Amino acid sequence: MSAFGGEPNGRSRPVADIVAAMPNDRMEATPSSRITDQRIRNRIMEELLGLAEGNDNVRQIGAGEYFEAFYDWVPHRGDGITPNSALTSYEAALILKVSTALDEACDATPKMVSTNALIATGWPDRIRPLAQSALDEMLKRGRFSEEFEEDEPSTNVPWP
Repeated sequence: MSAFGGEPNGRSRPVADIVAAMPNDRMEATPSSRITDQRIRNRIMEELLGLAEGNDNVRQIGAGEYFEAFYDWVPHRGDGITPNSALTSYEAALILKVSTALDEACDATPKMVSTNALIATGWPDRIRPLAQSALDEMLKRGRFSEEFEEDEPSTNVPWP
């Protein structure tokens, strides 16, 4: 699995498989839906961080993964954000703005685009401030535990 949740061959695994495969000695065999939502929110934050890095992120992970890493957690052209009890409505609205811009970029970009060609489109620079805004809002609350259910995030440290 890549650092961003996709398979090394570029194919994505279903979110439920990825979340269930996350190692943790104290983790229950089948996590509750709330813990799954908390983990997904944390993964979305990680992908927003990458999108907020703009062209540097594209250079690091490549053009295809630039799109697919986010789509591992937020559906492409979905009917909004998948319901998630760990997201506030404002966080979901900001993520939807990022998703909409990424959908437009994906649709406007050839399927087989090079890293430099994607950067030349200007899309990563246009998406960057939207991703940063969503990430900043989510960081105000912090990250949720991936081991136990929480009403509010208990971790102010952005990344483990």
